[in-house]
Amino acid sequence: MGLGAVLSIPVMAAAYAYSVWIGRTIITPECEAVEDLDIEAAYDELKASYAHLPSTALSLAPILVPIVAMATGSIASALGYDGVLTFIGTPMIALAIGFLCAVLLLMDTHMMDSFYGFVEEGLRTVGPIILITAAGGVLGRVISSTDVVNFISDNATHLAGLGLFFPFLIAVLFKTAQGSATVAMVTTSNLAAPLLPTLGLQTPLQVGLAVMAICAGSLVVSHANDSHFWVVTNLSKMTAAQAYRSQTVVTGIMGCTAMLFIWLLGLIIV
Repeated sequence: MGLGAVLSIPVMAAAYAYSVWIGRTIITPECEAVEDLDIEAAYDELKASYAHLPSTALSLAPILVPIVAMATGSIASALGYDGVLTFIGTPMIALAIGFLCAVLLLMDTHMMDSFYGFVEEGLRTVGPIILITAAGGVLGRVISSTDVVNFISDNATHLAGLGLFFPFLIAVLFKTAQGSATVAMVTTSNLAAPLLPTLGLQTPLQVGLAVMAICAGSLVVSHANDSHFWVVTNLSKMTAAQAYRSQTVVTGIMGCTAMLFIWLLGLIIV
């Protein structure tokens, strides 16, 4: 975790520098709307649309409660407790509690008549994302069940000279092919773990660097088969072309920057 924190500094710096540059060239409908917006008038109009303003705690509850529940469940599970806390910390249960908090928020603001409108708008936004996520997971399973994994395993000795770049490149392959960073990390970890001694990565520090190399590879790159790509695109109201110039490129820069500094750390401290 300490090495990861150090590594995040140059990665964030590179991502920030590119974001500032590319941000000047991308204009979305929201950017144009903000330029012509009277902030004070818009705030007064928004405030007047609520019959009753909710408390800060209730406003944040739909977001914070699931996060706290899942974090508590993870801590309880790590400590060996198996009971109510781990049940509540289950992602589906935690999100269901967050949904109930959102319903309470609507009730408190006397906006239950807008419930179906909010649900319809939400489904319209997340529906394609859910489908792409599911498709990415299925594709990842298909790839991991093919001879690709066996081919890589059988030829690992020929790739031993790559060292830390081996898990990185495999993670890049899986991430770019099927879109899911989680599937890329899990698949690459299962593949690379038994091959680490062959790659000359045996000490705890070397294994830690290999794990970070896998994570770096899972960033390269976010494009159309990645649900996160469409989350950024849809919520930012960018076109696909704009998202490729921003989201896709910046994830490539982040992953490659991370791998560069992982390699340098390997030269310095191993």
